[in-house]
Amino acid sequence: MVESLTATLGRLQHQRALVSMFTSHRTLFVLLWIVAFASVFVWQRNIVDGFFVFGRGVSKGKPLPRLRPVAFNLTDFGAVGDGVTVNTEAFERAISTISKLGKRGGAQLNVPPGRWLTAPFNLTSHMTLFLAQDAEILGIQDEKYWPLMPPLPSYGYGREHPGPRYGSLIHGQNLKDVVITGHNGTINGQGQTWWKKYRQKLLNNTRGPLVQIMWSSDIVITNITLRDSPFWTFIHMTARM
Repeated sequence: MVESLTATLGRLQHQRALVSMFTSHRTLFVLLWIVAFASVFVWQRNIVDGFFVFGRGVSKGKPLPRLRPVAFNLTDFGAVGDGVTVNTEAFERAISTISKLGKRGGAQLNVPPGRWLTAPFNLTSHMTLFLAQDAEILGIQDEKYWPLMPPLPSYGYGREHPGPRYGSLIHGQNLKDVVITGHNGTINGQGQTWWKKYRQKLLNNTRGPLVQIMWSSDIVITNITLRDSPFWTFIHMTARM
């Protein structure tokens, strides 16, 4: 009787050991599977344009895609995104460089996070203007830095005053293949000053729009924010009058 009980207890202990070992191995297998799956997920997130990027997790914001054969950063041309430095010359130098690359498919100008104060500037053909997340192009508020141009042909005269009107913060004319896009960056005309002067009748010319594209084709504007325009937010003219 005692020997039978002892044998039964021994078999039970042996079965428990087998169950415990099986459970441990199953738990280990599940853990290894989870780790492997997570590793593949992280590896895929760190692939950019076919290349593995080390340390990407410490970078801020989204990586900027390359949409043209050549890409430049605005800071390559001496721009400072502190909201105070005037970066008109940096934009002009960058766009002048891009204008020479049309036969190669043009180029992309990346505007990184920051507040980039500028006077109005002109775009060029075969260009992508890409505004990163938290990038903001700011229009300078002093109207003396805004050039005058003929009134809109559709009116034939100044909308608010006779004669010429102020140009737009971002202007394009007789262009082809232009893209303005980004990770929802902002073009901010800082129009409060303009509206205040307009109501006080302190302006001698018609206010300009925020963005204006005239007599151009293959234009794409997407995934950006336009705000606080001095007057109209966006004008796109395709027909010659």
